[in-house]
Amino acid sequence: MNNVLGNKRKSAARESGVVRGELRRLRGSRMAMLSIVGLIVIPLLYSGMLIGAFWDPYGRLGDMPVAVVNEDQGAEMDGKALHVGDDLVRELQENDDFDWQVADRDQAMQGLEDHKYSLVFVIPDNFSEKTTTLADESPEAAQLSYYVDDGYNYLTSTIGAKAAESLKEKVSAEVTKAYAETVFAAIGNAASGFGDAADGAEKLADGAKAAEDGAQQLRDNLAKLTGGAESLEQGVAKLASGSEQLASGAGAAAKGSESLAGGLGALVSGAGELQAGAEQAATAAASVAGGAEKLAASGKELASGAASAVQGSEQVASGAGDLAAGLKQYAAAHAELADDPALQRLLAAAEAVASGAGQARDGVAAVASGAQELSAGQASLAAGAEQLAGGADSLASGAGTLGGKLAEAKAGADSLSAGMQQVLSGAESLRSGLKQAGSGLLTVSEGSSSLSAGSEKLTEGISQLAGGSTELAGKLGEASQEASSLGGNDRQAAMFAEPVSLAESKLADIPNYGTGMAPYFLSLGLYVGVLMSTVILPLRDAAGKVRSGWRWYLSKLVLFVPVVLLQAALVDAVLIWGIGLEVPSVPLFYAISAAIGLTFMTIVQFFVTLADTVGRFLAVVLLTLQLASSEGTYPAVMLPDWLQAIGDWMPMTHAIKALRLALAGSSALQIAQQLLLLAVYAAVFAAATWLLFKARSGRADKYTIRPVEAAAQA
Repeated sequence: MNNVLGNKRKSAARESGVVRGELRRLRGSRMAMLSIVGLIVIPLLYSGMLIGAFWDPYGRLGDMPVAVVNEDQGAEMDGKALHVGDDLVRELQENDDFDWQVADRDQAMQGLEDHKYSLVFVIPDNFSEKTTTLADESPEAAQLSYYVDDGYNYLTSTIGAKAAESLKEKVSAEVTKAYAETVFAAIGNAASGFGDAADGAEKLADGAKAAEDGAQQLRDNLAKLTGGAESLEQGVAKLASGSEQLASGAGAAAKGSESLAGGLGALVSGAGELQAGAEQAATAAASVAGGAEKLAASGKELASGAASAVQGSEQVASGAGDLAAGLKQYAAAHAELADDPALQRLLAAAEAVASGAGQARDGVAAVASGAQELSAGQASLAAGAEQLAGGADSLASGAGTLGGKLAEAKAGADSLSAGMQQVLSGAESLRSGLKQAGSGLLTVSEGSSSLSAGSEKLTEGISQLAGGSTELAGKLGEASQEASSLGGNDRQAAMFAEPVSLAESKLADIPNYGTGMAPYFLSLGLYVGVLMSTVILPLRDAAGKVRSGWRWYLSKLVLFVPVVLLQAALVDAVLIWGIGLEVPSVPLFYAISAAIGLTFMTIVQFFVTLADTVGRFLAVVLLTLQLASSEGTYPAVMLPDWLQAIGDWMPMTHAIKALRLALAGSSALQIAQQLLLLAVYAAVFAAATWLLFKARSGRADKYTIRPVEAAAQA
């Protein structure tokens, strides 16, 4: 029994010989112990220095020298001097965003070339002038210029662009605020104008009411005008009909007067012949005695002709009297023509003709009577030759008188004919004028009807105007009150200049740039620490007798795991308590860092165990791929497509995500998902390394270090 236990203890001692050999080798070399201490510090050098250097760079922008060149000449707006450039320089010097330094253009540009200034801002000479064009029809933007040497430091140009944008927003807000104050002042003036307009609108409403009453009266009177126009149109139609009858009668009278003038002309000619015969009779009175028989015969013919002349003269006197009476009746029937000069002349001429015709009739009657007496006294003709001579003289005288009266009658008939022609022409003109008057009255009647209808619409429109004016007066009064309420204080002007504010809501409170970059730099430091450890720690040889692949692999883990855990613990301690990294859960953060370090250890150990120096090279290539694709600096969507494709397959991607989730205080489930993926990587590479040691355990002598070699290595 004792032999069996002794054999087992000896067997166990042999099985654990390779692990103990590694520990003995480590304890036996002071240099190895110092090297391990140095290895523990390597992640701190990488992560601590990078995070410390980039902890809060934007918090020190106040130390960045920035030159300001003010060339603004000022301007005038609304009678006030405006110096926007000077105001901007004073405002810049009062803030500590940058180390603002005023300089002229030459000094600033030379300082930029000499890297004395990181940025140069130039305020041009027309800066104030351009700001005054805001209210113009074609405003021009005031332009700020900035210069940066991006070849010397590209990040400076990025910061300069943000600073320039911030300056632009500040200046724009100030200019807009000034413009808003002007607008508010104009609104105050407009409020007074609205009040005046409201008063005017009330007066307009009163006037519209009066106009509405007048329009109603106009509509009523237009209705009367329409009725009167229709009655007048009917009267003019009747007058036109009467004028046609007048024109017809005047035409007939004109023809009669022409016939009368012709008859009187013939009578005048006969009277002339009568006078000539009487004169011949007087001349031949001496020989009357000798020609008594002939004279008796001539006396009979004379008596017969005188009787005919009596008849003709009676007809002439009757016709002239009828004409004068007809004209008087016409004048009486047409009272409107009573003052017509032409008609009066015609009436006078007709009366003169009637009078002359009466005289002619009397003369002819006397002639007829003398002829009878002559015929009766033929018997005593011979005895009364002297009486015959005297009668002949009387006859000659009467014939002359008859000729004169007939001449006057003919002249009157000619005047009557001319007057009747004028009456006819006037009647035609009257008829034409009455027709035109009828047509015009028809147009007037239609127009008055349209005007009456339009007056109704006018009345409605004026009524609406009155109502609208009343409403306008009320609205203008309200507008005046509302405009007066806009006092335009500084807060309102500031709101006008910056109507939108930005409220930032963060899902995680990451205070600075260093905290945001800590997951990336910490992952990098842990990976580099693991990689550098492979240079010091022996990962391929055996420090004792190899009994199994598991023992051999375990002998390497005994050295590597403590180093990795110490590396993670040290760097976490310095970040948290040295630099000030804020961690919601310190134990969780330590655990995540340890898991990340161990995962990287399994990966790098596999490559180095597999191919030694070539394996380290492969580990460096993997590190490069991880740094480029793991979203440590920029989001994955900003990376090239091929890097996006491999990013999710890189262990560092999930390491950075796990650390970010821990710093953000995310749920344990989210963190566990990333740690599970890291565990898969660790398990796969740990299994591969163990299989590699197992495969080599059959020829372990090839990798075993002899005591002399071990002493030499120590």
